Amino acid sequence: IRAVQRVRETQAEAVAFVVNKGIGLDTNSAAQDYISLHSGDAALLLESLEYIQQTANQILNSIGAGDSPAPPAN
Repeated sequence: IRAVQRVRETQAEAVAFVVNKGIGLDTNSAAQDYISLHSGDAALLLESLEYIQQTANQILNSIGAGDSPAPPAN
């Protein structure tokens, strides 16, 4: 898998995971499975953390979910 695609797929799936959690949807292991499928790993997620947080916050704020309290952790 190309490096750029690996980064983009990992970031996109991580953003989707955060947004889903932010609006109360449980995706089980789907995000982890997808990230693994594209050779993403903890190091890449850590490197991308700021991007993931900023993007997820923008999406949550734009749909009016940014001010809601976070769902309880499982």
